[in-house]
Amino acid sequence: MPSDASNTPPGPPVTVDAAAVRGIVLQIVAVAGFSAMGMMIKLLEGRYPTSEVILFRCWPALIPLLFYLPMQGGFSALKTRRPGWHFVRTASGLVSMFVGFYALSQMALADYVAISFTAPLFGTLLSIPLLGERVGVWRLGAVAVGFAGAVVTLGPLTGTLDPVALLAVGSALGYGVAMISMRKLGATDKSAATVFYFTVGSGVVSLCLLAMPGQWVTPTAEDLAILMGIGLLGGVAQIFMTEAFRLAPPSVVAPFDYTAMIWAMAFGFLVFGTIPGWNVFVGAGLIAASGLYIIHRERVRGIKRGKIKGSSL
Repeated sequence: MPSDASNTPPGPPVTVDAAAVRGIVLQIVAVAGFSAMGMMIKLLEGRYPTSEVILFRCWPALIPLLFYLPMQGGFSALKTRRPGWHFVRTASGLVSMFVGFYALSQMALADYVAISFTAPLFGTLLSIPLLGERVGVWRLGAVAVGFAGAVVTLGPLTGTLDPVALLAVGSALGYGVAMISMRKLGATDKSAATVFYFTVGSGVVSLCLLAMPGQWVTPTAEDLAILMGIGLLGGVAQIFMTEAFRLAPPSVVAPFDYTAMIWAMAFGFLVFGTIPGWNVFVGAGLIAASGLYIIHRERVRGIKRGKIKGSSL
C-alpha cells in the first residue's frame, strides 16, 4: 500500500488574497443557498413525485445559467470533448437527486446534511479505480474515520436507525461518482458546459417520467412558488459555487462546505422545530474532520482536484 509520504513535490502554498476572500464569501453564500433549497424541498413534505421536484429543480435553473454563459465565453463554452463523461456525470447526479430528494423529504434536514458530507469520501475511494490515483494510508485512514462518523450519524448505536437514511448514503455515493466525472471534465471543458448538460439531461429525464400516467400532480399556487424557487435558488447557488472555485484554490474554498451543517441546524430548528441528537453532532464532526484532513493531504501532495464545483442537488 503506497503511503502519502511520497516524493511527490508539495503543492503551492495557499495564500488568502482579495480574490480568495471573494471566493470564500461566494462559497459561504452558495452553501447557504443550497441549504435553503433543501429546506424548501422539505417544506413540500413529499406532496409531489420526486421526478416533478427534479423537473422544477432543473428547468428554472437554466435562467441564471443563461446570464452566466457570457462570462464563460458565450455558447461556445458548451463545446465538449468528453460526451461520455457528461453522460456519467448526468446519470450519477440524477440518481443522487432521485434518492436524495426522497430521503430529504423524510428525514431531519441536519441528519441528511451530515450524511451528505460522505460524498467526498466516496470520491476519494472511487478515484483509485476510475482515475488511477494513489491514495495512501493517511487518506485511507481519514476515509475510514469519516465512514465511522457516518455509522454514528445513521443511528445504530442509539437504536434509531431509519432505513430511509440509507438512501441518503446512496445519494452521497452517486454524488461521489459525479465528483469523479467533474474532475475529468474540469481538465477539458468549461464549467458552464458541465452544468448545462447535467441540468438539461436531468430535466429531459424528469419530463419523460412525468409523462407516465398518474405522475403529474398540479401544484397549488404556494407550492408552485416553492418549486420555482428551488430551481432558481439552486441555479444561482451553483453559479456562485462555480465562481468561488474559479477565484480560489479548492483547499481554501472547500472547507466552507461544512457551514451547511450550521444552516441545516438553523433551518431545522426555526422552520421544523427539530434538534439533532448527539449522534448527529458526533458523526458530523468525524466526517467533517476526515474531509478536512483529506483536503489538507491533497494540497500537501499537490493533487489537482479539478473543477469539482456545484451540487447534484
